[in-house]
Amino acid sequence: MQEKFIRKTMKKVAAIGTGVAMVGATLTGAMALDLSEYPSPFVMDGVYDDSNAYVVGDDADAADTLGLIDISSGLQYESRVAIETSNDDGSVSVTGGTTEQVSAHLGLSNTTLFDTTLQDDDIANLFDGTIDFQGSSYDTSEELQILDRTDPSVETSLTSSDDDYESNVYLEVKNRDSIKFNYKFDETINLRAASTTDPLEIDFLGKPLKLTAIDSAGAQFTAYIGDEHYLAAGESVEVEVDGETRVVTLTDVSSTSAVVDVDGESKIISDGSTTTVNGVEVTVDSVFSRTERAESSANLIIGAQSAETYTDGEAFIGEDEEDPMWVWNIEGLQNNGTAMNLSIENDFLYNDLDAGALAVGECIDLPNDYVQICFDSLSVADEDYASYTFEWESSVDFADSFGSGNSSVPALHISTSTTEGIELRPLTTANSTLTYGNVSSVQRVKDVWLYTPSNGTISDFGNISSSALTIGIFYKDTSTSKTKYFGQVTTNVSGLEILRINYGNTKDTNVVLRTGMVGNAGSSGLALNLSLAITPDTSSDIPAGYDNLSMMWGTVSATNLQLDSLGNTRSTEEADELKWGVAALTIGTKDENHRMAYGIIISNPKSNGASDQVELSIPEDQVKANIVIQGTSTTTDSSSDGTTYEAVEVTPVTKLASEVSSASDYNLILVGGPCANSLVEDLFGYSCDGWSFEEGEAVVKLVANGEKVAMLVAGTTADDTRRAAKAVANYEDYTFSGTEALVSGTSDTDIDVSSTA
Repeated sequence: MQEKFIRKTMKKVAAIGTGVAMVGATLTGAMALDLSEYPSPFVMDGVYDDSNAYVVGDDADAADTLGLIDISSGLQYESRVAIETSNDDGSVSVTGGTTEQVSAHLGLSNTTLFDTTLQDDDIANLFDGTIDFQGSSYDTSEELQILDRTDPSVETSLTSSDDDYESNVYLEVKNRDSIKFNYKFDETINLRAASTTDPLEIDFLGKPLKLTAIDSAGAQFTAYIGDEHYLAAGESVEVEVDGETRVVTLTDVSSTSAVVDVDGESKIISDGSTTTVNGVEVTVDSVFSRTERAESSANLIIGAQSAETYTDGEAFIGEDEEDPMWVWNIEGLQNNGTAMNLSIENDFLYNDLDAGALAVGECIDLPNDYVQICFDSLSVADEDYASYTFEWESSVDFADSFGSGNSSVPALHISTSTTEGIELRPLTTANSTLTYGNVSSVQRVKDVWLYTPSNGTISDFGNISSSALTIGIFYKDTSTSKTKYFGQVTTNVSGLEILRINYGNTKDTNVVLRTGMVGNAGSSGLALNLSLAITPDTSSDIPAGYDNLSMMWGTVSATNLQLDSLGNTRSTEEADELKWGVAALTIGTKDENHRMAYGIIISNPKSNGASDQVELSIPEDQVKANIVIQGTSTTTDSSSDGTTYEAVEVTPVTKLASEVSSASDYNLILVGGPCANSLVEDLFGYSCDGWSFEEGEAVVKLVANGEKVAMLVAGTTADDTRRAAKAVANYEDYTFSGTEALVSGTSDTDIDVSSTA
């Protein structure tokens, strides 16, 4: 619970800092007194009430103030305004991070995408400020580096040649050391001056790191790496070590050592030394011995490891030493300047499905989740695809165009599930490549046939020879439901347009069926080669020819040029009947679905090839991966049409009890009991002498306060009050109801909320 609370509080505080000002509204009138409605009436529908006031007693314990901060930060987080969003391009909205839409086969830091170096203006939680070291201030900053413009990259089964990807899209990391996190010294600094008595203290990946020694070669350092705890003699602290809660007690302190107990096992540890006590590593950083034992104290570094020496290439803190995900990249630390390299880098490969290539919704996590590179989503939803089928048919009726003698001829049928999904452009159109046109207007239809006559002349077709196939283009007229002749092209020139795909934003020249050079379809005939040419809206997304799909359709014989099959042989799958990409990768016998770089899915080429057909699912727009690089305070919204929330900046009113002259002017939140806060007895009836709750208990209570309300959060001890404040701040994790609730527990991780009835 404690960790969960800390994470939520960090996010809340970060959200407050990114907001824009909005005038708060005072909410008046009758208000329901029910804790189940919290955070109402202090915040209603995202509107923070400016009459809210947070009050502690004049004699308040520090824990009361900390509890007030917890509640205040929670209410400030609730103060946010809804903003309607519309991401028509399928992108995601990101606050406190950065996002790009990445085409398949491109690296994340391709020249048009993410910068190779990302800093605090890209990822909000990255540090850029000053540190104090031995009496001086130095500018430092953190940065994420993706220096290889080709890695990590977004890949499909075809761009990566991993058949196991099938129709899915993955994020790959193909090389070690391609992702780096660097702590950068922006001013000249002498790191070798660091010592156990005067260490260099920084936060590295969100965790404290105290460098106490640098070796002469500059590729090794020693540091305190555990959690720091300042304890008085007799005090205890709970720590998490390897997933277990351990109790560490500072038993006694002398001028040179400390006695530390871990779950019943004690050891004497000299000042500046490190010892493992009952499986927990403890470093005594400093001791403060006083005449009275209760006044003595010590600063302890506690963890699975509390102090360690690290060398370039070794596993990062907490990583598996035999198989680390992240390793240190250390060099030049001995230099007196700014060129030192104190960083980590990836030591893993995610280059195929077995090696952990990342699917949608997965992230590359840097240690402590301080920064994540996430494959958030795809830019086109699963339902926004249309099916297109290229199928050889043995008998097609063209009698409406050429008379009864052409009522049963073989042809290639191209059909789609979407209305007007195929566009035919007439001879009069400027970029038409028809050699003969029969229709003078653009036709958008669902069914098209390509027909190659066996020989001679049929109507407007020219003479056919074995050196050049002539393709007649027919379509179903939607007004008459009859087949109509559109025009013809010849294949003595490759690259002539036959038709265009017209589905959503996949239109114009994005996906065009073109002629290819006539080839040899085996000893029996010629081949009609067709190419589905892909041209994205942005030329840098997919190079020309990179993503083309070639289909080879065979004829009956060298003298009978009617189409007879997909590939050389009818009803048989063949590797070269389908080829993908500029390298002409043969895919006709692959038995999985495959995805092209544009996002077109080729359904089981082997099975469909055996039926002399090609089945495609074509997206309504180019499919890109929404990649989000985020930190601990980043928020995202992946909805194409939805609502995001922008934090609203508020200025909390805080007062001591003696400063509240008219209680009914405020919605009051009182933190602390009647012994410290005189207003508690006036408003809630609890007196210091009449306090009836036991140690380990606290009360949360709502009462009317004129036209306002007042809420009390008070415990028997200061720790009880703070525990109750955490419960209120984390109200979604507990069941509050009625006007009064009892909060009980023994620690920050042991909290129970119940009714006082």
